[in-house]
Amino acid sequence: MLIFKKSIPRRTFLRGTGVAMALPFLDAMVPAMANEMGKQPLRIGYLYLNTGRIQDSWVPSTTGPDYEMSPTLAPLAKYRKDVTVLSGLDVVAGKGSHSGPCASFMTGVTANGYDNKGVAVSVDQIIAKQIGEETQLASMELGVDPPEWAFNRVDGLAGYYTSTISWRNPKTPLPRQINPRKVFERLFGDTDTLDPVAMQRRLARKISVLDEVSERVKRMMTTVNASDRYKLEEYLDSVREIERNIEVAESKTAESADDLAAMGLERPVGIPSLYADHVKLMMDMMVLAYQTDMTRMITFMFGHEGSNRNFLELGAKDGHHSLSHHKGNPASIELIKKIEYHQSEMIAYFLEKMTSIKEGDSTLLDNSVIVAGGAHGDANLHMHTNVPVMVMGNAQNRIRTGTHLKYEGDPVSNVHVAVMNVGDIDPAEFLTERSDATGILKGLVV
Repeated sequence: MLIFKKSIPRRTFLRGTGVAMALPFLDAMVPAMANEMGKQPLRIGYLYLNTGRIQDSWVPSTTGPDYEMSPTLAPLAKYRKDVTVLSGLDVVAGKGSHSGPCASFMTGVTANGYDNKGVAVSVDQIIAKQIGEETQLASMELGVDPPEWAFNRVDGLAGYYTSTISWRNPKTPLPRQINPRKVFERLFGDTDTLDPVAMQRRLARKISVLDEVSERVKRMMTTVNASDRYKLEEYLDSVREIERNIEVAESKTAESADDLAAMGLERPVGIPSLYADHVKLMMDMMVLAYQTDMTRMITFMFGHEGSNRNFLELGAKDGHHSLSHHKGNPASIELIKKIEYHQSEMIAYFLEKMTSIKEGDSTLLDNSVIVAGGAHGDANLHMHTNVPVMVMGNAQNRIRTGTHLKYEGDPVSNVHVAVMNVGDIDPAEFLTERSDATGILKGLVV
C-alpha cells in the first residue's frame, strides 16, 4: 500500500522563466491511501517506413509466435515479445506511384490530383480530436526530411502528398516538424505564459531549462520517496542529454554553415548531420512527450515517401529513391537492405527507450500501441501490396504481440480501426463510403 500525506496532481509543471517542465508519472501522484497505481493513459503512435522494403529480407518466412526473424528485422530480436509483424496487407486505396499510396496510408482514401476531392481526415487526427483535450498537445507530427525535398506533381499531386501522412481535413495536410530545437521548446517552453523575449534570452545565454527549475526540483526531491527520486533523476538526465545533443548539433551546424552555403545548400539550425543522430534525437523527445503525458498521439516519418536522401555513412552514394529502382541490380539491392536495416536499428533504439521507463508494474511501451508501416511493398515496381507493417506495444494487454500474422490482401486501414478500438476511439469518421477499411483487423485485438 502506498501512503502519502498529499498527492501531487498528475498534470504538474515545474515553471521557470519561459519554461514549463511537465513531470513523468510518480508514485506521489497516486491519491493518498491508494492501494493500486491506477490506469495509465494509452499512448498511440505511427512510424512511417518510407520507400518500400526488399521483400525477401523483410517478411519472415514463417508465421506464428515461433516465426523466424527476417534479416531486416534482426535488430528487433530483443523485443520480439513486444512486436507483432503483419504481412499480406495492402494500401488498397493507394493509386499511383508514391504520392497516392502515401496519402492513402493513414486516410484509407484514394488521392486523385485531378478530381480536387483531396483525401480524408487521417486516423491520427481523428484520434487527436477525441483525446487531445486531455493533454497539452493534441498531437505531434515529426520527421527528418525538409519539405523542399518532397517530390512535386507526382501522380498529379503536390509535393506535400509525399511529405506528410497527417491530414486535418481532406485538403489540409499537416507539415512535419524536423528541427529538434523547435520540438524541444514546444515540449518545455511555457506555452501558457510564454515570454518569447525571456526564452530567447535563455537560449542566447545557453541557460538550460533545468537551471530555470533547479530550486523547484530540489524542493520536490525532499518530498517524494526514493523510487520517485530515482525516476526524477532519470528523467532530468534524459532532458539534459537531449538538450546537450541539440546544442552540439547547433554548434556543428554553425561551423559548417559557410561550407554548405558555398555548395548552395542550407541545413536548418539544430539538425544533426548524420541521419541516425537526427532520428534518435527526435525519438528521444517522442519518448519524453509520452512519458510526461504532453501528448498521446505522435506520427513520425523516417523520410518522405520516395525520399532521395543519400546515406553516405552506409556507403550509398546514390539516393534512397534512386536505389529503390534497382532493376534487379545486386549492388543496389544490398545498399537498400543496409538502409532498411539501419531504420530497424532506429526502431530498436526507440523500443529500448520505451521499455526502460517503468509505469507501476508495466512499462511505457506496455501502455502504448505504436504502428510502424509504409505504403509500398516493392518500391522498385511501385507496388502498394504486401506493405511493411508492425505493431509494437500491447496497448495494456489489448493487442496481440510476439507473433507474425499473415493476411491475404486485407487493407492496412483495418489496422487503424483496430488501433481506434483499443484506444476506445469512435471510428465513424474513418469508416466513410470512400474509405477502404472493412473493419477491425482479425487476430490483432485480444
